[in-house]
Amino acid sequence: MASTVRTDKVGPVSGSADFTLPSADGTAGQFLKTDGSLALGFATVASTGFNTVQFITTSTNPVSLSTGTTKILIEVQGAGGCGAGTDAPGYTGGGGGSGGFSKQFLTVVDSDTFNVTIGAGGTDAGTRDGGDTIFAQVSGSSLGSTITAGGGIGGANPSGANTSGGNGGPITNANSGPKLNLAGQYGQAGADYGFVTGGNSLYGSGGMKQDAGSPQAGEPAWGYGSGGGCGQGSNQPGGDGAPGLVVVWEYK
Repeated sequence: MASTVRTDKVGPVSGSADFTLPSADGTAGQFLKTDGSLALGFATVASTGFNTVQFITTSTNPVSLSTGTTKILIEVQGAGGCGAGTDAPGYTGGGGGSGGFSKQFLTVVDSDTFNVTIGAGGTDAGTRDGGDTIFAQVSGSSLGSTITAGGGIGGANPSGANTSGGNGGPITNANSGPKLNLAGQYGQAGADYGFVTGGNSLYGSGGMKQDAGSPQAGEPAWGYGSGGGCGQGSNQPGGDGAPGLVVVWEYK
């Protein structure tokens, strides 16, 4: 026959450490926790790990962190350069370079705020080089110096000869601690035949010049940070570069 034992204290057979039990049940998944003064209560297991991610595609000021965040992993991607066009005889320029990339691990407090500037992709009709993407501290002191992922250089337009591709963007990151800095990939040089592509990035693929018989504009870059492809045939524009990106992974 089932029986019930009621008590408000529990302790060892010998000794005087009598723990006071909670007066009501907790919720599912909770555990018993002492307050250090022999009183037990129900508590919830704290969740730790990377629990939030921010994908920032437009310039934002300020970028705030979730309550309880203690560490962040930042990824800063510069914008890609525009691919080169073609001249009247049909010579081609090179692909645009991809933007530089930096990854930085930081210990923070959740009141820290940051400023993000997203670089614009290079365009055939405007600024050919990709813009810099910048991650800077606004309040707090967890970030020692500003991180700048430089934009890729646009491919040079030809003038009576095929030309080289644009250089990849540089990185400026003087912070200490775990980090990874990668200069952008250069765009391929112009060529009469075959595929000519812009530089790839970790978050995007370079546009390309297709080896096609008919004239066509260069293919725009895909994703973020990659370079545009060059044109094909006579008097064709290059493809636009892809914009920059910042990703903030938050850890509690």
